[in-house]
Amino acid sequence: MNVRARIIDNPWSFRGPYPVHRVLPVLERAGWSVDVAHRGRQASVRRQVEDALDEGAGLLVGAGGDGTLRDIADVLVGRDAALGVLPGGTANLWAHELGVARPPEQAAAALVDAGVRRMDMGRIVHPDGRFLRFLLMAGVGIDGLMLDHTDPRLKVRLGPGGIALGMIRAIPEFRPFPIELTVDGRAAWEGRVIQVIVGNSRLYANVVHATPEARVDDGVLDVTIVPAGDLELAVRLGWSLVLSRRPGGEAPRFRGREILLRTPVVPPMEVDGSAVRRTSLEGAGGRPFRIVVEPRSLAVRVPRAYAGDLFGPPGQADSD
Repeated sequence: MNVRARIIDNPWSFRGPYPVHRVLPVLERAGWSVDVAHRGRQASVRRQVEDALDEGAGLLVGAGGDGTLRDIADVLVGRDAALGVLPGGTANLWAHELGVARPPEQAAAALVDAGVRRMDMGRIVHPDGRFLRFLLMAGVGIDGLMLDHTDPRLKVRLGPGGIALGMIRAIPEFRPFPIELTVDGRAAWEGRVIQVIVGNSRLYANVVHATPEARVDDGVLDVTIVPAGDLELAVRLGWSLVLSRRPGGEAPRFRGREILLRTPVVPPMEVDGSAVRRTSLEGAGGRPFRIVVEPRSLAVRVPRAYAGDLFGPPGQADSD
């Protein structure tokens, strides 16, 4: 199969530069034409992706974590070129969702033996019109503050341990905040929250299926709320997560194409495991953030061995 691909490696991820030398022989034996770009502190992923597309690449492969994948996906929205993954970051939720093994040679073999599917993307729109996209999950609440307090240098050195230290710093500072949630034009929920999770996929923090019914190509986003102030509910929710790694019926959950989230505060927020700068969230003035789905806007390479149900039955827009 004649595939022209560019691998974009994030040398600043937890596990350091991806061992590309171990995957290139696998891809070249499959007849692929591959080049490699290294993401640097001054290098623009957008420029690297656009250059690859201009040069005829039909596949962009993120060799890093979910943040690297998101940055590549943001450029590929609405295009035919597909996104692939070689897991090399801290969490690698997308690789885990697809069952991609971490050893580089196995990950490369799964990339070769894959088909192309189309999936949704999420978009968070600030009241002033600015927006950012997410590939897998967006969080509003304590997870955003935790990641905001995570030292990037410790994250590179310690991985999940660095994030845990961020949580220790965030807990004393965090205060639950009020929200009003509207889903597809209907008032859905109002109250104080610890966390709101908006999922395009299911796996959250590599441990919990926070939005367990989510599908990545169904044209809707799934929402799970962790309310504040109800100790009994918090205990039941925590017990559900321990036993089944998913929220039970006690957690308010919704699905929709457009979610409006209104709050009088500047909420901490994260997308795909990266904190959103608080300065970029200011100025809402009580007006709602819009969180909308971009249906089947991204082509992704999915291993043929994948047997899960994140995707619906293949359609005409999917291909080999």
